[in-house]
Amino acid sequence: MDASYFAVQRRALEIVGFDPSNPQLSLKHPIWAGILVLSLVSHNWPMVVYGLQDLSDLTRLTDNFAVFMQGSQSTFKFLVMMAKRRRIGSLIHRLHELNQAASATPNHLEKIERENQLDRYVARSFRNAAYGVICASAIAPMLLGLWGYVETGVFTPTTPMEFNFWLDEQNPHFYWPIYFWGVLGVAAAAWLAIATDTLFSWLTHNVVIQFQLLELVLEEKHLDGGDSRLGEFVSRHRIALDLAKELSSIFGEIVFVKYMLSYLQLCMLAFRFSRSGWSAQVPFRATFLVAIIIQLSSYCYGGEYLKQQSLAIAHAVYGKCNWPEMTPKKRRLWQMVIMRAQRPAKIFGFMFDVDLPLLLWVIRTAGSFLALLRTFER
Repeated sequence: MDASYFAVQRRALEIVGFDPSNPQLSLKHPIWAGILVLSLVSHNWPMVVYGLQDLSDLTRLTDNFAVFMQGSQSTFKFLVMMAKRRRIGSLIHRLHELNQAASATPNHLEKIERENQLDRYVARSFRNAAYGVICASAIAPMLLGLWGYVETGVFTPTTPMEFNFWLDEQNPHFYWPIYFWGVLGVAAAAWLAIATDTLFSWLTHNVVIQFQLLELVLEEKHLDGGDSRLGEFVSRHRIALDLAKELSSIFGEIVFVKYMLSYLQLCMLAFRFSRSGWSAQVPFRATFLVAIIIQLSSYCYGGEYLKQQSLAIAHAVYGKCNWPEMTPKKRRLWQMVIMRAQRPAKIFGFMFDVDLPLLLWVIRTAGSFLALLRTFER
């Protein structure tokens, strides 16, 4: 496997302080991780207070609450990863070992590389969108300030986000600390989201690989009902199902919180663009909206992909088994394998399955709430 294998996820985990080479995913830099969480918490509550100061200003309220939700989600993701880091590290290294063992066969290695290439498309898309949010939050205030300086001769300080900080941003001595702390808060939310969400994508695609390798086994071996081949297939199928179940258990709380808030977050971000006017917030909100859409889509796509690939095992078994030559006893055993494969592996968020219908529900609900906000505005 090439150098790009697990590269995005490894770098993302290292940035937020974890050691991905450790089977227990230990926290290598706890002080740095604490600074990131502190920067998130120190921005979240001032933004809520600022948004609630004037409830008649819906734009200010929705702008601040959309970012507050993302900061809260990133903090929650980090806490979940800390609580489950041993299980996450164990799952990562177990998949590494399975991929390493399977890569000895050329066609298996090709399948592994293809799926990891697909994961890189998804992970890099979200990573680049998240870094776009960081860049927009850092560059837009500077450009607007410089533009004001060119026109009026006075540099007008603006912060990456609108909120009441405990220092006066109009004071030249305080502006730059506030500015850099604001950019760090945005970067912390983005880095923690990248670490969690790209890891989910990699884990999903590599669990899918285990189901796809089962299909290759069916193609390579003539299934005449032999006990050894049936036992081997059932054992490998059980491993794939257990991996999928562990993945769902690890990310269950994360996807539950994310999708319970996602429709509100989407409608609040979209509300900004239903209003005319320009400010330093517009580039930041635009890139933020794109990142959130990619984030939600990647989770739903991963859940749907896992479900469909696990269901494909039933069709593969039915198509590859030599049914006429099987004894009735062996036929019934393979039928039981098909019946088990017809119950798909899935990502479960306590109240819903994470799949494409969930994404459609989120978009519809966000649209309904956006219409409600527009009604309140009138």
